[in-house]
Amino acid sequence: MADLTTTYLGIKLKNPIIAGSCGITNNVDSIKKLADNGIGAVVLKSLFEEQILFNANEKIHENQIDYPEALDYIKNYTKLNDVAAYLNLISQTKNETQIPVIASINCVSPNEWVTFAKDIENAGADALELNIMILSSNANYSSQDNEQIMLDIIQKVRQNTKLPIAVKLSSHSSGLAHFIQKLDWSKLIQGIVLFNRQYSPDFDLEQMKITSANVLSNPTDYAESLR
Repeated sequence: MADLTTTYLGIKLKNPIIAGSCGITNNVDSIKKLADNGIGAVVLKSLFEEQILFNANEKIHENQIDYPEALDYIKNYTKLNDVAAYLNLISQTKNETQIPVIASINCVSPNEWVTFAKDIENAGADALELNIMILSSNANYSSQDNEQIMLDIIQKVRQNTKLPIAVKLSSHSSGLAHFIQKLDWSKLIQGIVLFNRQYSPDFDLEQMKITSANVLSNPTDYAESLR
């Protein structure tokens, strides 16, 4: 039988098939099925700080809370609860499978990149994917500004964790090849992931509202990364 062993981010894999961050990788049962069917490694569904903030605001709205102290409590409770659930997913997956577990995070607050990374390392993850999403539609930032923001995030995380790091980039980056080369020369990371899926809006003409388009991936999506 052919030897399919390889390495990713310096981690030895029994084969190069990796389950990327998606809905299937957000619970232990699904991940165990992937492991039973021979997957080489798994990237957990990203922990989105923005989703945590949204969940907190939903709870505040549902309960019609106006007290400042209560608002802070709910926000902190929601954050701690959501992060704890993610850390538990890491620990459970490590305990119940033999495959490498790569966590993935996306943050909107500069400090949370570091906080999440430290917690994830302590939970036992084998590596960390930084799912950095910067909208190219923001006219206030040049391509150099966006690159510097990403470099600052990477440097801060690198200084605070020993985990192997991969950076997930957007296809809407100016000078993509040059920036990847800069990341390689920096020696701050161990890998690049092409590409993250950005939110795509659409119009519902019957209900006259904005909706999501292309929610699911398509078999032809890989062509963009190959190009």
